[in-house]
Amino acid sequence: MASNLVVDTLTKGAVTLNTDELVDVNNTRVCKAWVNFNGTGTVAIRASYNVSSITDNGTGWYSVNFSVALADNDAAPLFNSGTQRNTIEMDAVTSALAEVTIKNSAGATTDQSIVTCIVFR
Repeated sequence: MASNLVVDTLTKGAVTLNTDELVDVNNTRVCKAWVNFNGTGTVAIRASYNVSSITDNGTGWYSVNFSVALADNDAAPLFNSGTQRNTIEMDAVTSALAEVTIKNSAGATTDQSIVTCIVFR
């Protein structure tokens, strides 16, 4: 038997949430994938959501491969790397992956021990 619960707010202790603020997981405001990985030596994922693997395409050049493909090629990935002033260059975004090249302040491609990516669609 199916039933519906209709409420305007949810409260637990001092926290009150307006149910209009709840977001459907299929909504475009939800993060579709994220990853934190080590980009030096053998590339290794530390933690992730909807990321099956990282491909090391060469020095400072990585592909983040999604476990479940996105709806189309119009995602908005955001990459960050290291603790230095690096340049992040988006190489490709498809429904299957997001690709990035990282360069140091001298303009040379460089591997980074901390690389993060979040993807919205």
